[in-house]
Amino acid sequence: MLNVVRERMRAHLLAHAVGVLSISGGQGSWATAVRYRVAGLELDCLVPRWADVAYHLEKNPSVMVVVLASALPNSRKPLCWLEYRGTARPVRAPDWSGLLPNGANESLAGELYLVVRVSPKRLDLVDESRGWGARETLDA
Repeated sequence: MLNVVRERMRAHLLAHAVGVLSISGGQGSWATAVRYRVAGLELDCLVPRWADVAYHLEKNPSVMVVVLASALPNSRKPLCWLEYRGTARPVRAPDWSGLLPNGANESLAGELYLVVRVSPKRLDLVDESRGWGARETLDA
């Protein structure tokens, strides 16, 4: 059963490429949209260096990434999202392929972006199509 849950969560991550990375601390809470790449259940997240999140990650590596399945405005379709709690650490020599936005210059990437690898602690997949409060949890 655990492998089924793990694969369902991995499939959700693979089906998307953008999430919201958030962090909190004594000074407040911060969040930014990030592109990500999946490696097992780890995420390599592309964080803009101008985002407050990039600065605060140095002090508090505990993060949450929320990956929402596409939702259309005015849609009555049930929501589905993954809450990914984990620990982020900077990637010193990132592989930029598949992370940069179209047209981004790879030679400037390190000046514009920080790549952090997020290792999971707990993942919750919430799928309203399976009923109210339907949630699967994986503690990593």
